[in-house]
Amino acid sequence: MKSLSLKLYLFISFLLLFTYSANPSLEEVMDYVSTIVNEKSRINDIKVWGGEANYNHNLKPSVAKYLFEDIYMVENIAPEGNPNRPGDTHDKVYICVHDTGDFSFGAEQWSNAVYNARIGSRPYEASFQYVIGNDGYYHNIPDDETAYHAGDGAQPASWFEEYPTNLYGTKEHPHVSISPDGFYTFDGQKTNITAPTNTEGKILTEEYINDLGIFTSIKEGQYFIGKTWYSKTYDKIANKGGNTHSIGIESCVNKGTDIYLTIQRLAKLVAKLLDQYKLGFDRIVQHHYFSGKDCPQTMRTEGYWEHFLELVRTEYQMLMYKKLGFKFELNSYDKEYVNNLGRVINRGKRIVVNAHYLIKVTDNEGNSLEKVFCTEIPPELILE
Repeated sequence: MKSLSLKLYLFISFLLLFTYSANPSLEEVMDYVSTIVNEKSRINDIKVWGGEANYNHNLKPSVAKYLFEDIYMVENIAPEGNPNRPGDTHDKVYICVHDTGDFSFGAEQWSNAVYNARIGSRPYEASFQYVIGNDGYYHNIPDDETAYHAGDGAQPASWFEEYPTNLYGTKEHPHVSISPDGFYTFDGQKTNITAPTNTEGKILTEEYINDLGIFTSIKEGQYFIGKTWYSKTYDKIANKGGNTHSIGIESCVNKGTDIYLTIQRLAKLVAKLLDQYKLGFDRIVQHHYFSGKDCPQTMRTEGYWEHFLELVRTEYQMLMYKKLGFKFELNSYDKEYVNNLGRVINRGKRIVVNAHYLIKVTDNEGNSLEKVFCTEIPPELILE
């Protein structure tokens, strides 16, 4: 199941690269935009998780899977010499997604905690490249440097590394398990790589592997496997390379904010980084992948991870169009219910609202095409 999920990400990313031509017309681009518009707004009551003080939240999606805003990054890079900025550099293999699990701090406050290496009077030793919230996008640690966000260490033993397995094949992301004598297996064939044991030396089974699986690759027909470890804290086998070889992004879940807006901004930034560093969609991973921690907990527990990946794919596609010179604009005709970012901001009292809005696509020569869309927004739930 784990390997199948990773394979699906890779397959979809392959298809996505071919969903637009080198010179798409305005009509072709508008046709794609039409596929990402939501005819009905799915509004769910979810629980936001963060320790014992969880809270209920009315999660309102947008009228489209694309957020009609640009990234305005606040550069708040932690000073060199900070204890949470060691300064060593590494190639980046992953984008690692977190949520803060904190209900009081927004992005600016978390960014300043990294910058100052303090929260109030106490030291703050963690760090991450980016933090996203309703109050903006913040950049804290240079992308190529180590940051302390993944829980898998930062010494050479924790660096990302691949090992040959002496198995050969062509299947991307084979099913990874563990043999009774403690070796990793690929689709039932035993490799020459031993899996981590627990702290008592007990051989573990596949059930101990983190939910997203183990890194695998193929080079000249031979299977390789990434470096792994056993997390005593979470009783899981996880992957190495999180602190050193991934770009860590925290997403805020503080009370009183629009959680879905933060999720969409997170997706927009992840898409930008995938393009910037030429990474595939299978390189988007959760904090859980590196330590077994239940993070990003709200997306994991409330079942929004796959939806988040869909938002990333949409943002990536739209970014490809923007790189070809296309511009996108949404103008809401029902601003009481939908703003010009495409966010559903209100629901009708006891009535279904059919919110209308215009989307305009402009090419690099100034030609434009407009189309009016409508999204059905369900009414507020009134308790008698």
